[in-house]
Amino acid sequence: MSVLQTALSYAKQDIRVIPIKQGEKRPPMQGWQNAATSDPTTIRTWFEGQFKDCGLGIATGEFRDRYLIVIDIDDRPEFSGSDTLNDLEQLHGKLPETVEVITGSGGRHIYFLTDAPIRNEASGRLGVGIDVRGIGGQVLAPPTVHPNGKTYEWVEGRTIANTPPADMPLWMVLILTEKAEPTTPTQPTAQPASILLEEDGPASRYCAATTWPELLKQDGWTLAHIDQAGEAHWVRPGKDIREGTSATTGWQGKDIIRVFTTSIPSLPAGAYTRFGYTAAMHHGNDRSAFAKHLLQQGKALIPVEQPTKTDNILINWTDFWNQSFPAEDWLIEPIIPRNQLVVIFAPGGTGKSLLALYIAAALATGKEIFTEPKPPTSVLYMDYEMSQAVLYERLTAMGYGKDTDLTRLHYASLPPIGSLDKPEGAKQICDLARACQAELVIIDTFARAVEGAENDADTVRNFYRWTAINLKQEGRSLMRIDHAGKDLKKGARGTSAKNDDVDLVWQMTKVDGRLVLLRQKHRHTWIPERINLIIHDQHKMFTQDIQGGERLTQALKMLEELDIDPTISLDAMWAEVKERAETIYHVVRKTARQAHTQRREQLHDPLFEQF
Repeated sequence: MSVLQTALSYAKQDIRVIPIKQGEKRPPMQGWQNAATSDPTTIRTWFEGQFKDCGLGIATGEFRDRYLIVIDIDDRPEFSGSDTLNDLEQLHGKLPETVEVITGSGGRHIYFLTDAPIRNEASGRLGVGIDVRGIGGQVLAPPTVHPNGKTYEWVEGRTIANTPPADMPLWMVLILTEKAEPTTPTQPTAQPASILLEEDGPASRYCAATTWPELLKQDGWTLAHIDQAGEAHWVRPGKDIREGTSATTGWQGKDIIRVFTTSIPSLPAGAYTRFGYTAAMHHGNDRSAFAKHLLQQGKALIPVEQPTKTDNILINWTDFWNQSFPAEDWLIEPIIPRNQLVVIFAPGGTGKSLLALYIAAALATGKEIFTEPKPPTSVLYMDYEMSQAVLYERLTAMGYGKDTDLTRLHYASLPPIGSLDKPEGAKQICDLARACQAELVIIDTFARAVEGAENDADTVRNFYRWTAINLKQEGRSLMRIDHAGKDLKKGARGTSAKNDDVDLVWQMTKVDGRLVLLRQKHRHTWIPERINLIIHDQHKMFTQDIQGGERLTQALKMLEELDIDPTISLDAMWAEVKERAETIYHVVRKTARQAHTQRREQLHDPLFEQF
């Protein structure tokens, strides 16, 4: 049967399916946990449309009024999941006959039903070489092809399309749901957290001098997300973020890492401090050897100095005057200055979220936007309103598709993080921005990202105190989307304190098929008073309509007289203008860039090519 026919046969049994990217082991879309479905219409749309070349996955977890759990047995040269399972069966008895798959790598997927809500984090509890796929997980299913070219195959007579999975044995349920760490792995296990937290000497000094993001990132781990409890979920090296997480830090507020993957031979499942983690990963789990190594280097004997409140606060005037400050510093010209808190407010339905997404996607992909294209830049987009279905429609209309590299657009749909007017939520979004190395953070919209009332001045002040100022101090630009009040002239909806700590406010309206951005509050003199954007149906959705006038005419004339090459970049043009004509710098400094942009556009306009 074809992939479509197979998927429909699974769906008849209420099995939720999901497309799997060719040559990989992950779905081709973000938020696939919510997209997995047994709806025949959706399945046909997928596999007859944009995902017609994809393989097939089965979503584990919720199934009817129970839970579908898959036990993944993996055999490698360095470990054998089959041997671990054999040891378990010798101790507890043989597994019941149930639905089973031979994987493309030669392993086994064993399907069970249970009433217990088992999650992926239970991986490692059964021992080395055995992973668990439960709530929030997925497994590849026949007839999908493994990245090595081999096909997943049902064991004869045990296909899920015509055989219900057996109930999970009680002993297995108890192991996977117990609170204690596993005691059955064949490799040395990590020490309990209670023991690890009592480290002193070189160990405690090492823990105080390092951070989890620092250690994990240099080892190739990737931060997947931070949950509502503040626990950070990490993906192991060599694994895609869409395949699920492998460890967490900050569990129950403890400064440890909980490892539940069994795919890192040197790091058995369990709990570690930073000292214990490094000893396991890089020193053969020999903690004494690692301590001696630290002592030999002298690093463990140096107390960790905590900065005082006055460190690096006051300006050094010598350094200040020796710096070169740019005449203009844009992240996205002419809307978002670099390292500024920018607000766009508008009535509902005006298109502020569409414009924000257009900016984010173009910036992340290096696509031309308003002015010349720039190298792709990382963007963190916190979307508190738009569903993934709407996101798909909008990105498609903008010309993006499955072949577009959107890896620098870090998009959180209805993010389950703390409120941004609270320290917990602020820490989470700052950690995310740091992990993404985002130069721009977009919050869409403000009212849904905070806990306090929108008309309460303390809500806005706390947002700035906890979130905005920290993002700015790290050199990131921040764009906040707001709804307009009933009277557009009075600004964004809510308290007037919304303008207190921002750097630039744009009032956006739609006039005669154009978006008009009117400058309200601003800190820089080089921000234009008005921006006119022409709206298009698709792909290049917004283009700047540069208005004419006496100053623009003068700027165009002076650029011609100075023989400025219209093909050079804006920055190069500005450097030449400043060196060769102080008049244009002082008289038409705002308009010179518009004039140069207009000259560049005319070079590529078919109408001008006729002359």
